[in-house]
Amino acid sequence: MRVWVKMKKFLTFIFVFIFTDLFSISVDEILKRVEQNLSFNSLIMTVRMEIFSPNQPIRIKKFKAWISDKNSYVEFLNKEDKHIRYLKLDKKMWIYDKEENNTFLISGHLLKQGMMGSDVSYEDILEQEKIYEKYKPELLKEEKFNERDCYVVVLTAKVKQVSYFKRKMWIDKEYFVPLKEEVYSKNDKLLKVFESSDIKFYKNKAYPTKSVISDKLKKDTKTEIIIEEIIFDVEIPQDFFSWRHLER
Repeated sequence: MRVWVKMKKFLTFIFVFIFTDLFSISVDEILKRVEQNLSFNSLIMTVRMEIFSPNQPIRIKKFKAWISDKNSYVEFLNKEDKHIRYLKLDKKMWIYDKEENNTFLISGHLLKQGMMGSDVSYEDILEQEKIYEKYKPELLKEEKFNERDCYVVVLTAKVKQVSYFKRKMWIDKEYFVPLKEEVYSKNDKLLKVFESSDIKFYKNKAYPTKSVISDKLKKDTKTEIIIEEIIFDVEIPQDFFSWRHLER
C-alpha cells in the first residue's frame, strides 16, 4: 500500500512537471503575440498567385493590393484580368469589371467561391480581423512542423458567425507565425489546409511571404500565393478605398 502511495505521488509529480513545462506560456499569450507580430497599420504588396487544378495548365494571376486598417483595394496586373478590381470596406466586398462596366457586391453563396477560381474563398479574406475573439482556444502540445518547433493550438468556435467551426494551428515557437492551419466543419470534416513559409523580417517582425492553400473538398487542387514585394506602414490616400477609385 505504501509503495502504491509513493508511486502515485511520483506520477503526480511527473505529470505536474510535464504539464507546467508544456504550458509555461498561456494560449492567450501565444495568440496575442501572433496578432502583434502580423499586425500593421498599412501595406502595399505585389502578389503572384498560382492556381493548380487536375489536368489543367497552371493558371497564374498577379495583383497589387493596398491595405489599410479594415479596408483594401486590389488591381489585377496580368493581361487577361487587368479589367478586374476589388474593393473591401470592413466586412463587405465588391468586384468591378471594367470591360462590362459592372460593379456587384459579393454576398450569400458567392462568399464561399474561390477568388478568381483559387482555393482562397471570399470568406477567408473577409474573416481576417479579430478572428481569435470568436473562438475558444486550447493549447494541445508542442510539435515539429517542417523542422520548426511549434505550439499546436486548437480553436473551437464560440459564436455562429464563423466560416469554420474548428481551427488547428501549428505556431512557430520562435517567430509566432502560424506555419500550418487545418480548418474543420462542425462534424469534424477537414475542409482546407493553409501552409506558410519563406519568412522574412520587417522591422523585427516575422512575416511569411509564401502560402499554399488546399481545398480538401476538391480533388488535387492547391493555390500558391507568393508575395513578390511588400512595403509596410506606408501612407495610402483614403481615396483608394472608394467607389470613385474602383470605377474610375
